[in-house]
Amino acid sequence: MATIYDVARAAQVSIAAVSLVMNNPKTPRVGARKREQILEVAAKLGYAPSGLAQALSRGSARILGLVVPMRDPIFFNNFIAAVLSGIQSCVMEHGYHLMIYSHSTMSGRITKGELTQSRFVDGVIVLNTRLCSLQDMKESICDLNEARIPFVMTNCYAGEDKINYVGVDDFELGRRGAEYLADKGHSRIALICGAAKSPMTPQILSGFKSGLSNVGRRFDSKLYFPSEYNPAVIHDKIISWFSHPNPPTAIYCADGQMVPDVYRTVEELRLRIPEDVSVLGREYGTADTSLKPQLTTFAIQPFEMGKKAAELLIEKVQTRSAKVRRIYLDAPLIMRDSA
Repeated sequence: MATIYDVARAAQVSIAAVSLVMNNPKTPRVGARKREQILEVAAKLGYAPSGLAQALSRGSARILGLVVPMRDPIFFNNFIAAVLSGIQSCVMEHGYHLMIYSHSTMSGRITKGELTQSRFVDGVIVLNTRLCSLQDMKESICDLNEARIPFVMTNCYAGEDKINYVGVDDFELGRRGAEYLADKGHSRIALICGAAKSPMTPQILSGFKSGLSNVGRRFDSKLYFPSEYNPAVIHDKIISWFSHPNPPTAIYCADGQMVPDVYRTVEELRLRIPEDVSVLGREYGTADTSLKPQLTTFAIQPFEMGKKAAELLIEKVQTRSAKVRRIYLDAPLIMRDSA
């Protein structure tokens, strides 16, 4: 395949002249005779500049990058797949393309390889996962800012950096969960979170404590634990709670992924939901319809999260505005039968 160097050599012109003519055949910066000669040689050799190179010369590739700090196959994760669907919907609507980077380490921060690739796209969406600590996010933000790469971060960020961000207010979801269960008459309310290092966890816990305080309830540290998404840990903790004479009457499960483990353990104890213990969830996307009774839950909208993140990034890329926006999406309470 012919290169720009081959054309320049055959036409006896500089590489810069070939680049100017191939990007704009009528450019006044190269004489008419030389332009005709370059185009004839290029056609004879079968040379055409790459679409990406042409786009970069115009200052826009119309490609957005997506970084997902997660080693597992991302399309098997329902939350990530739904966010991706929202992003894809937006980029197709606006005539952009999406480049997904393969994350090659167990680190929760953007890698050097991903940062290098990000220089060839218009901007980057960083989708935080359970692998990301607040420090990981802060370092990713620092690297992207230093490289002057436009970006939007989404999901679980709770830091103070002035960045474009789309997510939910986890403090508010913690507060609302505690107050909802207290209003239902529960005084012994347990909380199960996911990863201890996730920025989401302290936000939910802080909101949960605030909600209990607002309704005159006391927070009992023995009725809280981060499960690390480990079914055995969930099982053993719940068994322990109900082996005491004053067990919880309600459980707030702060990630829907853990709810089936809660249900199985409660069933093993021969307890009924919600008669013996109520269960409240916080989940992404569609509820698990196999759960009986159906789960009462705060429904986070991952499709909308992805769509809004892409919209915000495209807006930033097109306007070159230095203004930052932090968008918190609603997570409506879907009342069913479990609480």
